[in-house]
Amino acid sequence: MAMLTVGLLMVMARWASAPLRALPRGVVLGGDFGLLVPVAVVDTPAEVSRARAALRTQGIRSTWAMAMTPLHIDAAGNILSRPRQRRHVLVFGADAARAARTLAAPPGGLSSQT
Repeated sequence: MAMLTVGLLMVMARWASAPLRALPRGVVLGGDFGLLVPVAVVDTPAEVSRARAALRTQGIRSTWAMAMTPLHIDAAGNILSRPRQRRHVLVFGADAARAARTLAAPPGGLSSQT
């Protein structure tokens, strides 16, 4: 009887901790990107394309990954901001400083390449 109870508790715990739906493809939990470093967080695929194009003109390879912003709740239980799907623009660590300068430069402006 004890084994049956333990087994039932294990099944219920597994069911309670399972996500309600599968995460979309490309969503990275935690933020560990290995050798890649996030240099920008943007909202739309068009912004990702523009950022990657700007980096490509400077010879910087890049990719992107989905990022979920967390739900923010104050001490009284009020929702301050809801989760949103955003996108990280990622580059290799050696290119991070140059990529950040490239993305910070105004579009169409003159920027020095180091």
